[in-house]
Amino acid sequence: MTRISENQFSKLLVNYTVNNKERVNKYSEQVATGLKASLPSDSEDAGVISRYKQTLDRIDGYMTTIARVKSVVQFQDDALSQMTDLITRAKEIAQQGANESLTPSARAFLAEEVYQIRDQVAGLGNSSFQGKYIYGGADDDDPPFDGTLYDEPATGPASVKYEFDAEIGTSQERSVRITDDMSMTLNTPGNVVFGTTIEALERLGRSLSGYATTPDTGPTDGGGSAYSFPADYTTQTADIKKVLDLLNKARDEDVIPERTALGGKMRRLQTAESLLTLTKTSAQEVLSRIQNADETESVASLSQAQTALQASYSVTAKVLRLTIMDYL
Repeated sequence: MTRISENQFSKLLVNYTVNNKERVNKYSEQVATGLKASLPSDSEDAGVISRYKQTLDRIDGYMTTIARVKSVVQFQDDALSQMTDLITRAKEIAQQGANESLTPSARAFLAEEVYQIRDQVAGLGNSSFQGKYIYGGADDDDPPFDGTLYDEPATGPASVKYEFDAEIGTSQERSVRITDDMSMTLNTPGNVVFGTTIEALERLGRSLSGYATTPDTGPTDGGGSAYSFPADYTTQTADIKKVLDLLNKARDEDVIPERTALGGKMRRLQTAESLLTLTKTSAQEVLSRIQNADETESVASLSQAQTALQASYSVTAKVLRLTIMDYL
């Protein structure tokens, strides 16, 4: 039979007291926080807890991205809604201007509003969101549409020509990841959305102002001279009428498809958001089962640990006092 020395016995009592103190701290924290595993290392399921916490962090990141992208998509749709109204108004002016009862000066008066509409559309193409140009592609710190000049006239709104920036990256589409398995294109190049409309408005404004635009079809090249009246009056009328077809093309082939695409993006974002919410709820439920403490059980365990700690304090104090007295 092995005899335990007084020194060994004293150490055992101290260790027993320390263990009881740790148990009191453990159950006190469980009662205070409601968690039996505040840190992954506190549980035998540490790996599982760590993986689920990483999943939740990743989901929160995606949810933040989705909220930002939804704002961008809504911003774009609002811009195209305004553009639809502007095209409608430009068509009304073109139909009015094509009336051959109007004099060249009356047509020139209509051109003033057309140039205002043209500038508004170019402004939508150069619109920025949170400091970045939406339709500038990868070159989103620089407006995608720049103002240059036609050969004629030398000054005035009819001389202004908007060109899509040819810098590297301007036509690039940018995409963002919104779930582990899903990415989304964030932008369409500005020339695809606004190019035809701006071309049509410049042709319309110049025709009403009394200037032809070259070439007859396709993107303008900055050329075109003044009409000679009355000889070119019918030519002016024909040029105004041709713009109606171009405005319809811009609406039907550029604006409407883009708005349809934006609607599809918004639905995909909402679907992804719903799926992420479900995944997050499921992950939180699993973590709750692993980490959350049973309140009744934690309180009972704390009470037992406190009782054991007080008992160990009492016994240890008596033993240590006797041991010291033996040396006096």
